[in-house]
Amino acid sequence: MPEDIVITDPKGMIEETSRIVDDLECSINTKLHLPRVDFDEILICGMGGSAIGGDIVANCLFTLSDTPIRVIRFPELPVWANEKTLVIVSSYSGNTLETLSVYDQAVEHGCKIICITSGGELKKKADSNSNSVVPVKSGIQPRNAVGYTVGYMLNIIKSVGGPDITADVNKCIPSLKKYISSLKPVDSEARKIAAIIREGVPVIYSTESFSSIAGRWRAQFNENSKMLAFDGHIPDTNHSDIVGLVEHNGVSLKPILLVEYRQSKLMKDIIGATSSTLKSHGLKPYVVRVSGKTVFERIFRAMILGDFISLHLAFFRELDPSDVSSISVFKTTLFNKLFGRKKKQSKS
Repeated sequence: MPEDIVITDPKGMIEETSRIVDDLECSINTKLHLPRVDFDEILICGMGGSAIGGDIVANCLFTLSDTPIRVIRFPELPVWANEKTLVIVSSYSGNTLETLSVYDQAVEHGCKIICITSGGELKKKADSNSNSVVPVKSGIQPRNAVGYTVGYMLNIIKSVGGPDITADVNKCIPSLKKYISSLKPVDSEARKIAAIIREGVPVIYSTESFSSIAGRWRAQFNENSKMLAFDGHIPDTNHSDIVGLVEHNGVSLKPILLVEYRQSKLMKDIIGATSSTLKSHGLKPYVVRVSGKTVFERIFRAMILGDFISLHLAFFRELDPSDVSSISVFKTTLFNKLFGRKKKQSKS
């Protein structure tokens, strides 16, 4: 390890991140004793790291699912949700207030509910209402539980009568494990990309199949690297965001184009035009091309790459990637506000 590299990893984030594929393999192959369900749509409800699995699942099943899959990241259930709606409630801690609110509304709407959690209030509520609970291993960072959440969500959807991509996932497990091993060393692709973007504001733009991963990169750069980052999608960004990018007013932007290794001629032309336009205004877009035999493998490889880039960014900055104290402050503040309001209401 070079002398100028300081690794600040007291909670073992490298090892947690390295186990994501093992967690995926375990969760997608676990036998779930769930009855088949008649549903017209699927809502995956969660916040932060507990919701990203839903984005990935929705991306992977986009061309396979006969029913729409939507991810809900706010504390209100759509008014159209009813007894034909399958609601997968994902909260790693089981105590996220916004997600608990959605759970209560799903009960009121008569939805079919399955919960993914390590415990907490969500498990208590689900048990009291006889809703199915898929338990997740406790003691890890919620954002590093994504292997479990993706695997369990795919497993749940298969078990209740939805599309099944278990075979595709299992085929790519060895390749994904090998890829993870390649991203940890100091001469890895992940560290090289981190070195390029470390002094600026990352702006991640992806093609449509990687839309969930662009959001994951942004979130990981914020949480692990403590860096402000933004994301968007090609080609839509070329009709809006590109104006702000080229008129960046001195801000050191680091555009990243996250794309499939193989693309249609149209997408190649769009990406090439995007890159050329940014270069003509003094920006240096970094194009990340991700390969893989299936949609799932490409999506998961792209996610893993971003996770390790975010860790290397934190190490460059000599920061602890596990620290999310500001989120803890927010949760405490929100709890106190809600608890205080309920206390006042009970007295009136």
